[in-house]
Amino acid sequence: MSILLKITTYAPKIKLLHYLIFSLLVLVDSSGSADEKIKRDYLSRVNIAAVVNNKIISTRDISDRIKFIGFMSSIGLKVMSSKQFKRQVLEQLIDEELERQEIKRLQIKITLGELNSAKNIMERQFKLPKGQLLKFLSENKLSKLDAISQIETNLGWTKAVQIRYRNQLKISDDEISAIRKKIKGSIGRTQLFLSEILIENSMAHGQKNAKILIDEIYAKLKEGGDFSAFARRFSNSRTAKSNGKVGWTTFDQLEPFLVPALKSVSSGGITAPIKTNSGYLLLKVEAKKKVTNFDPLKTRVSLLQLLFSSKQTSTEEKTQLKLSQFRKRLENVNSCSKFKELSKQTPDSELQNLGEFFMGELSAELKEIVQKLKVGIPSKPLKTSNGIAIITVCKRLLPKSIIPSRQAVALKLQREKLEKLAKKYLYDLRQSAFIEIKI
Repeated sequence: MSILLKITTYAPKIKLLHYLIFSLLVLVDSSGSADEKIKRDYLSRVNIAAVVNNKIISTRDISDRIKFIGFMSSIGLKVMSSKQFKRQVLEQLIDEELERQEIKRLQIKITLGELNSAKNIMERQFKLPKGQLLKFLSENKLSKLDAISQIETNLGWTKAVQIRYRNQLKISDDEISAIRKKIKGSIGRTQLFLSEILIENSMAHGQKNAKILIDEIYAKLKEGGDFSAFARRFSNSRTAKSNGKVGWTTFDQLEPFLVPALKSVSSGGITAPIKTNSGYLLLKVEAKKKVTNFDPLKTRVSLLQLLFSSKQTSTEEKTQLKLSQFRKRLENVNSCSKFKELSKQTPDSELQNLGEFFMGELSAELKEIVQKLKVGIPSKPLKTSNGIAIITVCKRLLPKSIIPSRQAVALKLQREKLEKLAKKYLYDLRQSAFIEIKI
């Protein structure tokens, strides 16, 4: 299971605090012991949670972050008020501060276009109209500076990782061929759509705390908690930014130790916490299906419907009469043109062009009918709440093969390499940094 580079959607902003503290230190240097007391009094009110290379993270920063999390998710107050959760938030803030410092050291700049694109992504995550992010934050009394700072940090950190590991992101032709061969071999096998929540030992400050936190989350999920919300707010995997969605995979593509836990889980089910080398993992099976050469839900169909309103079939006797009449008429219809001619010969009916759809967009009932129809051959008359309906497929466009292009495979492999190298990069920064935790 690949663990992706985490991109969260919230961040503290303490530049003003940094400025005030710096100003006080300058005053102390110039005016002596009288101002030393002012400095001590001020710092005592700040309630420092941690110091990261002389940059302060305050308890207020932690509280602000937790407030943001509480607003954006359905996480219970009990979980958010726990020491384990507060410590996890602090560890996240420490990582973000290290990332910001590295971005500054490398003099990485974020363009306005990049910033706007990232804001648009956040708006889609929150299901907001385009351009409404700042208004949304303001209306809900959430810090605009926090949101923009987090976006800039995410963008800048990605650039920093790419700069540092530029030469290690090259993908060979053999690697690409191996992946495509593996996908070809998966055709006919069972495929799972998975979501994940990863709690790392380092992020939860030790194996014991990680186990406590994952158990609390698991208990909430069994009570009906929203897996996506918990993944977005707690998971240390990069998939957190997409609500924990990992995507479609087959058993042979998973780490062997994950297979036994997943084989006993049906669609919609969640595994118990799974111990990994780095922490603990929860997996949800969103759906299961057989792998085919193409995704049938991406098949595009053009539909026509002939409808007899309920006024024309007000009684069961009239309904049966209409059904009997049209079963005979439909026997000679084998194309959409003949279907349209039939509608012209039937003045008490209404021909409706339903439009074009992907099979995945249709209701379960309509999907079952349409997938059995051949092009131009109408369905049997169907009783509906609006009367009697007859459906025909005028066009069916099959999607491309599930086997991705070489370029698509290369991009996926680069992302996977990038996320692993990013974790190593952040680990190195932590090892060389001065980090003092005060709480």
